[in-house]
Amino acid sequence: MPCLRTMRLCLMIAAPIALPAGLNAQETGTQDTADFEVAGNTPVICTLALDSGAEDGLINFSTADRNVYRVDQMLDATTLSTRAASFEVTLDGVCNSAHRIRVESLNNGLWQVSETPPARPSGFGTAVPYDVTARWTDQVLLLPADAAIRQPRERSVPINRPASGGLTLRFEIAAGATNLAANAPMVAGAYADTLTIVLEPLQ
Repeated sequence: MPCLRTMRLCLMIAAPIALPAGLNAQETGTQDTADFEVAGNTPVICTLALDSGAEDGLINFSTADRNVYRVDQMLDATTLSTRAASFEVTLDGVCNSAHRIRVESLNNGLWQVSETPPARPSGFGTAVPYDVTARWTDQVLLLPADAAIRQPRERSVPINRPASGGLTLRFEIAAGATNLAANAPMVAGAYADTLTIVLEPLQ
């Protein structure tokens, strides 16, 4: 990897010399010098960690270890459709070079935990769409996981400079959100998705 910063250090080495009587110091003064080049290499690094002092804004969500977030009440008892739910978490981020922020959804929505869920019964939703908003530096990244198809989905934004500070991540389920129609009833079962946020150097 090429050296990112080079410092040049010049050391002066001098020895006093006794002057013979009658000689002018200006005419006989001498000095020796030696140059030493000092080089260092700074690796390209990005780090991201949960801010231990930040409070998560939990609405109809709970969490035990800030890595797994659970919807407290998934369904509205009257409509059997989804209730609104959201959380907001702050992370400490730093990248010492140009980089990108990337947000990934494994399933493009909250889907039934089974890899092969049953065929959708007529009139029922089988997945829950949601929105994720990430704010980093002066950039805002939106990932709409629309639950139309069960597949990975991602969004990324380049940041063409080093940056450090707080990265805010907001996850939101709208009331009545389903993969069938607004306010459609949901099939009973366990639903989940894996959300990943990444800071990585630009290649």
